[in-house]
Amino acid sequence: MRRLPFLSNADRRALLVLEWLIILVVIGLFVYSWMQPPTSPRGDASVAPGAASDSKQRGSAQKTYVYATAETPVETFPFDPNTADSTQLLRLGLAPWQVRAIYRYRAKRGRYHTPEDFARLPGMTNEMWERLAPQIRIAERYQYVDVHTIKASAMKDNIASSAADVTKHADADEPSHKGIPGADTAQQAAHQASSERTTHTEPRDTILYPEKYSQLVQVDLNKADTNQLKKIPGIASYRASQIVRYRESLGGFVSIEQVMESCTLPDEVLDWFCLTHTQTRKININKASVQAMRKHPYISFYQARAIYERRYAKGDFHSADELLMLKEFTQKDVERLTPYIEF
Repeated sequence: MRRLPFLSNADRRALLVLEWLIILVVIGLFVYSWMQPPTSPRGDASVAPGAASDSKQRGSAQKTYVYATAETPVETFPFDPNTADSTQLLRLGLAPWQVRAIYRYRAKRGRYHTPEDFARLPGMTNEMWERLAPQIRIAERYQYVDVHTIKASAMKDNIASSAADVTKHADADEPSHKGIPGADTAQQAAHQASSERTTHTEPRDTILYPEKYSQLVQVDLNKADTNQLKKIPGIASYRASQIVRYRESLGGFVSIEQVMESCTLPDEVLDWFCLTHTQTRKININKASVQAMRKHPYISFYQARAIYERRYAKGDFHSADELLMLKEFTQKDVERLTPYIEF
């Protein structure tokens, strides 16, 4: 302490106390380690007999017993995963958590329409699927409707009814041909020809394959619906719905070229369109909110926010040219937006 003349008396006393504390801790650790009994290694023959007997008694007291339980036999029988109860599913070898998963799927109005749908059950292994797949029986009310089968059966019914009508008329006309040489042969040939024509006649599905215009027809862009648009060559159901949706969001077309903005269309379809009126639905930019303005295809979010901030800072707009004062608008933006705004 005398070698540290720059310390005060209080600091010296504090350091002295800290030194004594360190010494006491070191002495305490030494005494604690000295008082601990020595540990003998495993297999040491110097272990006392009393200790060995105590360890045997503790081992006998801690002995565990394992009871054999009978495993539930796995059965295989036909079942419907849409109606089978928990007992049947457990008998099939499914785990309880898999049964709960099936019940939760049913509770959410989920249905297994095909055996492959049941293969998506969590925890389904290849071995389990090979055993259960041949036993799955989906009820008819849960199966998907086969459109091709229905169409084929309907066509068979039509053919059968047509053939019955032809046979009926042939039988009605049969007495008038009696006694005429070769009449029966001609009648049979006519009947066979009519049957062949009836067999090869298939009704056209106008829903999947709508009829197209055979010659150039002018269709009004602002009045045509999807059914009229689908009749134009080069426009299918998706493109027709895109055109109608874009026209509603835009507020009406003012030029035929605007239809090319709705979706990808061939240039030839422009010859089929015309505009009898160009009345549009306008937006009052002095009253509309940012959310209402940004719904228009020609106004972005940043442009709508700039209109709102300019209106809030300096008042209402009085002409479309005032939009050019905003950095978000170009001359082209203002020209195409002018037919759709009002003040």
